[in-house]
Amino acid sequence: MIDTIAPPVAAPPSTQRPRPPKRPRNGEARIALSFISPSLAFFVVFWALPLIATIGYSMTSWRVGSDPEWIGLDNYFALASDPLFHRSVAASLTISVGASVVSLAIALGLAAVLAQPAIRGGRLWRLAIILPVVTDWVATGLVFQLIFLPNQGVLASLAASVGAEALINVPWVSDRTLAPIAVSIFIIWKQTGLYTIFFFAGIRSIPDDVIEAARLDGASAWAVFWRIRWPMMKPITVFVVVTAFVTTLGLFEPVFMLTGGGPAGETRTLPIFLYENFFSFGNSGYASAAGVVFLLISLAFALVASRMLKESYES
Repeated sequence: MIDTIAPPVAAPPSTQRPRPPKRPRNGEARIALSFISPSLAFFVVFWALPLIATIGYSMTSWRVGSDPEWIGLDNYFALASDPLFHRSVAASLTISVGASVVSLAIALGLAAVLAQPAIRGGRLWRLAIILPVVTDWVATGLVFQLIFLPNQGVLASLAASVGAEALINVPWVSDRTLAPIAVSIFIIWKQTGLYTIFFFAGIRSIPDDVIEAARLDGASAWAVFWRIRWPMMKPITVFVVVTAFVTTLGLFEPVFMLTGGGPAGETRTLPIFLYENFFSFGNSGYASAAGVVFLLISLAFALVASRMLKESYES
């Protein structure tokens, strides 16, 4: 009798779903948390909690030395009808826009010059340009006080040396028209170097073969800059514009060091307005409401600029 062996039957295909990827181990999660916890703690302690407290105090009649009393949105209604607050907003926007436009124009020109291969000592020039940025605001403020001092200041001495007697006794920081200009000059000198470095990095990031191809086609240096480099620098330009405006809008030191908000409130910017109401007048709740409005103005500009930046990347 011959035994027959049945062929092996293939196993039916497995209907089990593939296992999901394993979750990170607890140890890896702890390591990741340990890396982000310092930044998270810094954000919560120095930004989130103060912001929440400021919003809460802005809806109270809190004064230094007294208990806060809830008044709702009364502080915001008072700000809407406060002419001093309106002048502070106007002064902040005037100085911020004026100083930012001039400093950005100078920075772009300096970056375009430093990016030229024929420029020698580029590192030394870049060091000289960035030096004002890293100098302390208070120290440079004392220097600019001496520069703008009438009769005895640096500008007065230069005017006397060249015989320009009309410029010797110019009240740079006490004249209502000249005081914002003096503050803007201080800001321009201090901030231009930072924007120059940003623009310089943007110019150097453009591929050399694109520039060489344009030059071989007969494009002039002016045409190369405005038709090739400038359009390709649009993302970095939007970033620098946002940085310049938001930074200048929140500056306190240059105004406080030169004019203290005067004369007659012509340079009373929003930071000075907050300082006076909180520390000089003790209107802590009112100052908190002004700070919230100040934050909303900065965020509104940042949101508009971020949309412009996104569109520039997409294009």
